[in-house]
Amino acid sequence: MAEKSDERERGYVVIALTGTTDKKHQDCKVIPYGEPYPAIYSQVFGPASQHDCKKWAAANCNGKATI
Repeated sequence: MAEKSDERERGYVVIALTGTTDKKHQDCKVIPYGEPYPAIYSQVFGPASQHDCKKWAAANCNGKATI
């Protein structure tokens, strides 16, 4: 099994609230790949570079994505 630090080097993902009905995702967050997150979120993009995740979130999420 890979070490946690190895997983983080693989990139980042975008997570958003699960079950939103809008065309854009709600409450997006950019987090390191492999980082745990609450079950009310789903991964919606990635893994990719942090820059690519921020760019995707800006185009596909309501509001500003947090990191």
